[in-house]
Amino acid sequence: MKMMQKKIRSLIYAGLGLILCVLLCGGGGMTAQAEESKTYGDFTYEEAKDGITITKYKGDKKKVVIPDKINGTEVISIGDSAFWNCSSLTSITIPEGVTSIGDFAFDLCLNLTSITLPNSLTCIGSYGFATTDLTSITIPENVRSIGCEAFFSCDKLKKVVLPEGITRISSKTFAMCSNLTSITVPDSVTSIGKGVFFSCPKLKSVVIPDSVIEIDVFKKGENESGYWWTVFNQNTTVICNKNSAAYKYAKENNIPVKLMPKPAKKGTILTVPSKKIKVKVTSSSKKNPTVAVMKITNKKAKKLTIPSTVKVGGVTYKVTAVASQAFKGNKNLTNITIGRGITKIGNEAFAGCKNLKKITVTAGNLTTIRKSAFKGINKKATITVKGTKKAKTALKKQLKKKSVGYVKTWKIK
Repeated sequence: MKMMQKKIRSLIYAGLGLILCVLLCGGGGMTAQAEESKTYGDFTYEEAKDGITITKYKGDKKKVVIPDKINGTEVISIGDSAFWNCSSLTSITIPEGVTSIGDFAFDLCLNLTSITLPNSLTCIGSYGFATTDLTSITIPENVRSIGCEAFFSCDKLKKVVLPEGITRISSKTFAMCSNLTSITVPDSVTSIGKGVFFSCPKLKSVVIPDSVIEIDVFKKGENESGYWWTVFNQNTTVICNKNSAAYKYAKENNIPVKLMPKPAKKGTILTVPSKKIKVKVTSSSKKNPTVAVMKITNKKAKKLTIPSTVKVGGVTYKVTAVASQAFKGNKNLTNITIGRGITKIGNEAFAGCKNLKKITVTAGNLTTIRKSAFKGINKKATITVKGTKKAKTALKKQLKKKSVGYVKTWKIK
């Protein structure tokens, strides 16, 4: 009964909001037209010059893994409404290479609790995951566009991690996420749309950076009483810097406000237990605090991900560098992922990590790799470079320099 009510409610709101969504957000998930539909197992797909779009799933499996290729051609997109109303679906894995998820792609997948998103993803369409049972979601760091109501009525959603790089949180993105408790808006965001957190009764705090200059609500006289369009509930605390747009908005609308804590002083060493690392503050700027990774705290750890950001003491710092000798001589590390925010890898950062066989790095921001950074890692190491074609080419060129430790037996792809 509850599930039926949820479905009916979602259909009604989706119908009311669809026209507005298209006007405000555009067809973020729309894909290129193809000549004809074809079938591969339970999938219907269309093939264009740039790759394959999955247009429909006709199966009833609980766990689905989308293929990365069909007949040798790469899958690059999940089309509009491709998995719409697949009520049996509980888990979905989307492969690397997929760059966009269409409008309504997983809308009304009422039992969907687990999703694996690829780092290649750049766009999530309107209502992309609306009315699912997701409890947490980490949106990949290369995503630049999230459509209107993308997570509308995900009433079990408690945790959301948004990527640096998106510039707008679109209209009603998290409306009716009744279990969402807190969210941090990335520094790249400049505007927050209408009704983003409508009917989020458990939302206690929203951290808003100075980069946000537009909080998009109706002005007085423009249906101000329509609570649907309010951005925040009155029991939500806005966390921001004084005199920012968010601060002024909160004060004008009698919303509780709390000032952001100050970053630690430059040179301070901070421990980040959740990431198994220690970092050093390289900039204590309120607007753009940064840190460099100094060392690993769990010496027995075999796998490590260097994140794009870390949060310590209520302050979110961008991770922009791996310090010189940070992991030198570590014999346990076998697999490391380097976040897209890293701009510099210092001298001998991974030197002597003889069992380090797998490195994943995103090209784009990484411009400096110092002397012997990878000298003495496993001779059969595989380095996977992700990003745009131009950025990947430039980074691969750097990695193939003898000065950084390159040997011909490495596989760089």
